[in-house]
Amino acid sequence: MAVSDADFYVEQGEIVGLIGPNGAGKTTLFNLISGALSSDKGKITFKGEDITDLKPHQINRRGMARTFQTTKLFADMTAFENVRLALLYGNPDRTIRRREAKREVTKLMASVGLLSDRNKPIRDLSLATQRRVEIARALASNPDLLLLDEVMAGLTPNELSQAMQLVTQLRERGTTIFMIEHVMRAIMEVCDRIIVFHYGSKIAEGSPSEVANDQTVNQIYLGN
Repeated sequence: MAVSDADFYVEQGEIVGLIGPNGAGKTTLFNLISGALSSDKGKITFKGEDITDLKPHQINRRGMARTFQTTKLFADMTAFENVRLALLYGNPDRTIRRREAKREVTKLMASVGLLSDRNKPIRDLSLATQRRVEIARALASNPDLLLLDEVMAGLTPNELSQAMQLVTQLRERGTTIFMIEHVMRAIMEVCDRIIVFHYGSKIAEGSPSEVANDQTVNQIYLGN
């Protein structure tokens, strides 16, 4: 099974990492939580509400947003247009005027370091910049919980440091982070707690130091 008896929690204000070998079921778990896949059994609760059978847009409008392992942006649109679309769609209870939307999107893009690229088509942006656009687009719906799926894969050391700083800043602004990541430097330095998956099941959980010193985790994943 892709995911089996995955019993865990994420507290408000935490940065929680999810690690495991390729094929462990990490992205499948994200797809279940965000409504992209339907579960065969079990229960998913968000902010005290059962969201197990809700659609992705219903979950998003309850305060959860995500990025994707392979970026899912509108390539023919600019970075600004991608984020503006998320702002208008992800806030159904608000009437947002064009000028207000422009101001909010500009402020959001500035906060994630995208101002200089805001008018460029997605196809002309680097992978690192596209991932920032995905984060900005997710944030435009004002989520309480942000799911990040390998946003640091393939980045240069400088880009990695910037991405780690951004994740920390997001938490400081009040966004809870649940992140899948293979870059151990990022996981160990920014996460409060780490969950380890193997063959769809949780095999370990704890602080970065506890997970790094876990014998089973070292044998299966860290290779020590």
